[in-house]
Amino acid sequence: MTKDANTATLDDPIFGEMAYKHSWYRKQRIHWWKNSGMVVQITAHAYSGEGISAQQRASFSEYEEIIKDVIKTFIPSIIEYIQEAYKKNYSEKEVFDALTPRNVLFMENGDWGILFDADVDIEQGVALYKENDAFKVGSQDDFL
Repeated sequence: MTKDANTATLDDPIFGEMAYKHSWYRKQRIHWWKNSGMVVQITAHAYSGEGISAQQRASFSEYEEIIKDVIKTFIPSIIEYIQEAYKKNYSEKEVFDALTPRNVLFMENGDWGILFDADVDIEQGVALYKENDAFKVGSQDDFL
């Protein structure tokens, strides 16, 4: 780990080059949402002075291997969640337009999730997350 005047950085063997501000983070171009090449933040949650955990590394490796299948599999669950929680009916294409992935967050215990900005809930957004080995859809607060 190196530290300049304002930012600590590390070159993690799994995550790559990460900077620290409240958690370890970096930007990554993704192609699993609308295949558009948008940029999201990859975050490994950490308390001050802590490094990236082995569970976070394993979860990040898993994420990279399965994310396209997870998105394909859970789009119907996202559509259902939005319909039940917000009384909005979206087609698959409309969900891709209504949600914008902003952050993929890896918790110390290995749970991970995608935090979306959402047209239907500007305050809390929507999350697709893996908790206790099961994928769930809910508000970002449900995951955090």
